[in-house]
Amino acid sequence: MPIFIVDDDAAILSSARFMLEGEGYTVATFESGSKLIAAFPQAKPCCIVIDYVLPDMTGLDAYERVRSSGGTAPVIIITGHPSAAIREKVRQAGLPLVEKAFVEDLLGAIEAIGPLH
Repeated sequence: MPIFIVDDDAAILSSARFMLEGEGYTVATFESGSKLIAAFPQAKPCCIVIDYVLPDMTGLDAYERVRSSGGTAPVIIITGHPSAAIREKVRQAGLPLVEKAFVEDLLGAIEAIGPLH
């Protein structure tokens, strides 16, 4: 099962894919929340990494829509702008938040979920 990464920044998608595939994970990328949501309910990712700021919705909106579409994979929110308000919203949703200077933090958060491959 792949790890899904959702971000409108091509450089982030590329670097995250490179890092995770180097660790043996399969990765699928999406440039918007709507493209992610369109993959459900057929999609069966082992984990979803969603940028908080997307062009068409927030990462939390995408998370809620994935859940309402039947998605059950663990979700990690990433952001390049970790304001107190964003931190609180993500905390209230019960999700981990990782800053985009994240290579080691993201890998640690994914591995904390448990065996995915």
